[in-house]
Amino acid sequence: MRYLTPTRTVAVAVAAALLAACGDTTININEQEPIVIERPGHDHDHDKVNPVGRLVLTAIDNPFVQILELPAKTELNTFMVSATPSDLYASGDYRYAAVVQRTQDLVNFIDGGLWQEDHVDHLHDYQEAPRFMPFQLTGVRPTHFQQAPGQLAVFFDGNAATGAPASVAVLTDADIGEDRTDYPKLTLTTHQHGAAQARGEFLVSTLRDVNSSTTLPSQVALYKRQGADFIQEQVFAENCPNLHGSAQNHDFVAFGCSDGVLLIEQNGNTFTASKLANTADFTGTLRIGTLAGDKAAEHFIGLAGAQVFAIDAEDAKMEKLDWQPGAANAIWGYGFADGAEKFVLLDNTGQLTIFNYHGHAHAGQSAFTYAAKVAVSNADLSLLPAGARFQLAISAADDKVYITDPIRKELITVDVHDAEIKSRKQLNFTPHRITWLGIAEPADDHHDH
Repeated sequence: MRYLTPTRTVAVAVAAALLAACGDTTININEQEPIVIERPGHDHDHDKVNPVGRLVLTAIDNPFVQILELPAKTELNTFMVSATPSDLYASGDYRYAAVVQRTQDLVNFIDGGLWQEDHVDHLHDYQEAPRFMPFQLTGVRPTHFQQAPGQLAVFFDGNAATGAPASVAVLTDADIGEDRTDYPKLTLTTHQHGAAQARGEFLVSTLRDVNSSTTLPSQVALYKRQGADFIQEQVFAENCPNLHGSAQNHDFVAFGCSDGVLLIEQNGNTFTASKLANTADFTGTLRIGTLAGDKAAEHFIGLAGAQVFAIDAEDAKMEKLDWQPGAANAIWGYGFADGAEKFVLLDNTGQLTIFNYHGHAHAGQSAFTYAAKVAVSNADLSLLPAGARFQLAISAADDKVYITDPIRKELITVDVHDAEIKSRKQLNFTPHRITWLGIAEPADDHHDH
């Protein structure tokens, strides 16, 4: 696999021509120089730096990426890419958006323009205009992007037809901003629909037997960085058949298996594995295939179809949650929110379900308790455009989440603390993907015991 970092080649004239050919959608391409907010000396007045962040959106049918300023949701800039993005992710420190064009084997990056630096005696905030970065990744089928504190692990599936093996790249925001080529990489022995989690100098990645009849891996290995490479240190003996889905928190990495959840615990430089078997709630082919975690949360959430499970890695327990799905039969968005005080589920009927998260603080009480439902959309679901669905972006700076409604072409702001819709913005395109960028609030450690 090759990783290239060429400069941007899409000119404004080309962008205008492409947009002119895209029906009646009107998008303004604003080419502007970055505006740096200077703070001489140790000025602690950061009022000029946006504290609530910015949103990045894509369209269902156009190869552009739009940046909106919060809270007003005013357009800051729109950039062209070579193909309609298949997904969007935030970098490890939320400064950059990874713009995934999976079938083109390409990932571009856009600087959201908000970041923070440690000046020893204080943390200093900075603000610039968004910009298209020269840094990019080229690898075969970029698929799973896993954010960790200060890092982003990108898993490339490879390609069975061409024989291209799977691979992993681990990036910091500095790697992206400085257009580096010496970030660490791992090339695996065969293709796979796998996953990887970065933990400082370590990497926990999936392994697949070359003779397997499925593209899903069944084992996990530990690697340690040496220069620009990862060297294998350990293959965990515990099997994880048909592995799909992974997440991490402060102490554990979790992987979804067809027969349960594989848990990798880190204690300093030592990693140990254990298996948490499926409970009696699992019948037939039901299995956890999606996981969510947060550095400030002791529990994971596992999704098995439309069923939701709380996973206590420390005590090796799994509990089914009643989230009152109603007519919903699919979960389209999920994640910890409001500093891990909440967990949210966005379903395919346009409902946002909010849980309060308690951790281990209250003996005898479930870690997650149902709080509220917010009817984000009551549009006719039969009018969903092909390939579209409601999408969710969670702020790391406050208690807001942002939801796109592709039927009504709306962007909705929800306050999860108050469980109410704060505003709606009409878009002039059909939204597809969304992510939040900005300066995250420091992790609240009140869940740690």
